[in-house]
Amino acid sequence: MHQIQKGFSVGDIVRVTLVPQGEEEATDRQIVLDLTIDARGVAVGPFPAFGRIGDFRRPGTLFPFTLMGDGRLDYGAHAGDVSTQDKLAIRNEVLAPGAEILRTAGDRSEAFVIATVTSLTA
Repeated sequence: MHQIQKGFSVGDIVRVTLVPQGEEEATDRQIVLDLTIDARGVAVGPFPAFGRIGDFRRPGTLFPFTLMGDGRLDYGAHAGDVSTQDKLAIRNEVLAPGAEILRTAGDRSEAFVIATVTSLTA
């Protein structure tokens, strides 16, 4: 079990960076997401959250998305059918470096690891 990050409060907004498990240098596949957390460091709320997949220094790799309340990654105009959309199992998880988060795309799943959790609350 991962430890809860110290220094965060209820309602803090954090930026979470995830990398493919075993491929920490794969910046073109990293996921960056802004979420609100509770006192336990768990992502809360049914509200959409915003993020991106890819390396911001390489625009060709960027895919912005909205994380819906049910975990679907909505790519906007590039989204497929709801039943085939990617899902990220980050809601209701303690957000701490080293935690494993599953991304599912259709019938394929891939493990990602939280690399960093940074407070965006001033």
